[in-house]
Amino acid sequence: MVVTIGFAAPLAEVPARQGRNAALLAIEEINKSNPIIGGRVVVFELLEQDDKADPRISEFIARALVSSKVIGVIGHWNSPTTIAAAPIYHTAGLAQISPFSWSRSFTQKSYKTAFQIIGSDDVGLALAADYLVGEQKLKRVLVLDDGGFLGTSMADYFSNHAKAADGEIIQRMSISGNTSDFNQPLQKARDAQADLIFFSGRVMQSDVLARNLQRFRLPAKLLLTGSVISPVFLKNATDIDSTILAIVPSTPLDKRPGMAALQKKYAERFGGAMIPFAVYSYDSVHLLAAATKKANSLDRGKIVDALHEIRYSGVSANIAFDVNGALLKPGYTLYSYERKGWVPLRVFTGK
Repeated sequence: MVVTIGFAAPLAEVPARQGRNAALLAIEEINKSNPIIGGRVVVFELLEQDDKADPRISEFIARALVSSKVIGVIGHWNSPTTIAAAPIYHTAGLAQISPFSWSRSFTQKSYKTAFQIIGSDDVGLALAADYLVGEQKLKRVLVLDDGGFLGTSMADYFSNHAKAADGEIIQRMSISGNTSDFNQPLQKARDAQADLIFFSGRVMQSDVLARNLQRFRLPAKLLLTGSVISPVFLKNATDIDSTILAIVPSTPLDKRPGMAALQKKYAERFGGAMIPFAVYSYDSVHLLAAATKKANSLDRGKIVDALHEIRYSGVSANIAFDVNGALLKPGYTLYSYERKGWVPLRVFTGK
């Protein structure tokens, strides 16, 4: 009997394609064990959908997946598409496990079908603000975002937490998500003698901002978010120092038991290195299959109930959820960019 799992992401983008590959690898591993559900041997398969990182397309795809026979959905890849699709899955009672969306808004609406296997941005930014503003005394903060949904909400969270840590927001600014001109905010940071600049935006813009910070020779530290932890960030840069920081919703993945073995399997199967964040898609598929086995049923509602009860030891983390589907005891890492690349500076655990 064939059992289908949905996978929705912007498949033209390399990170999402690697996430899809990791999901396929998980399915192949599960099928080798000849899983039995309800007394019948089942074979899992993946139904891929390309949402093009567009919330409107993600809604269309969500309706299509609901109408299909999928037992759950791994997706979507970014926060706007994940949040746009969530009420559709909720109405249908179909489990939605997002492998890479860390917006608090995803689980804030208390949809029973929503599950977030990484920590939320609100908690991570609170921990970063407590450490940098509260402990390290980087009190004068310029907060910058790209005007997008996630960038704006994260900038708001960080502003609030920085103020709660007795920091001063010397400037709150938004820029176009397409610009590469950071002269104005950097000049304001210089004039106001900022200790810390926070920016939440696209990786390409974060790269440009980091390079420009060095060009301006500002003493301020720069805090970035999420996807900048990659080998291509600041590639070929020669004059970057440890003023560049990043907060990510995981403990150092290369230190996790099973990560090296997974990366080896991935390279053998797909012929290239796996970006660390692809592990979340891998864990999401294994988690959904484990919930199906726990429920001993292909009924969507019973699978959702099992996901709320499950305790699963994944490669990325030990996975269990609160009543809203948020990850319990999430891990976060504050990284510092050194000449040899990103180095863990501080590891945090949320509640």
